[in-house]
Amino acid sequence: MDSIFIVRKSLIYLGYVVLFINVILYSITYKQKSIAYKYLYFFLLLSLIIQIISSYLAFKKINNLFFFHVFTIGQYILMSLFFSTVLTNQVIKTILKYSCIILPITLIVVFCFKPDLLFRFNSIEILVFSIPLIISSFVFFIEKIDSKNKKYIYFNSGFFLYLICSTLLFSAGNIQTTTTRLLWLLNSFIYLCYQVLIVVEWNKIFRKNKKLEQQV
Repeated sequence: MDSIFIVRKSLIYLGYVVLFINVILYSITYKQKSIAYKYLYFFLLLSLIIQIISSYLAFKKINNLFFFHVFTIGQYILMSLFFSTVLTNQVIKTILKYSCIILPITLIVVFCFKPDLLFRFNSIEILVFSIPLIISSFVFFIEKIDSKNKKYIYFNSGFFLYLICSTLLFSAGNIQTTTTRLLWLLNSFIYLCYQVLIVVEWNKIFRKNKKLEQQV
């Protein structure tokens, strides 16, 4: 095994460890009233479950691309609901609310007619399901620039960077070059940073809740 592969695998598994920690942390404060927080928690839980199953199947040398599609659909639904809750732009909110129903159903219908696609990468699928979330994430940044409420800004920063990087790489498919392998290494590092930012986001929320409890 070459050094790039070893470093990338180490970053990936470290990212999974931090993801597991995030699920535990966010479950601790799950009872708070924020609907957006609950969408975020279920998104993290979905990510952890899919990662565990996919890693196990990969270890057994079984095609796990089916669960990639499950994650793509689940991520789109949960993150669309999340952004439709935290954004104020009514146009984006409306598009997300309808598309989180229409796009998954459309994809499921396609799989029903072409089940062989369940075990293949589909660049169009990745782009269609990622671009609306990237735009929503960018709009969230714009809305938070002049706002005193910076809640979810750390999570959104990590999500935005990772989604752009992973979308470009997954869209490239199975093309293997030295540059691509280095980009995958960078993607693994960004994923780890993304998970760390989610920890930071939880810490901010937890500390804010503690302050509110002390004031009561």
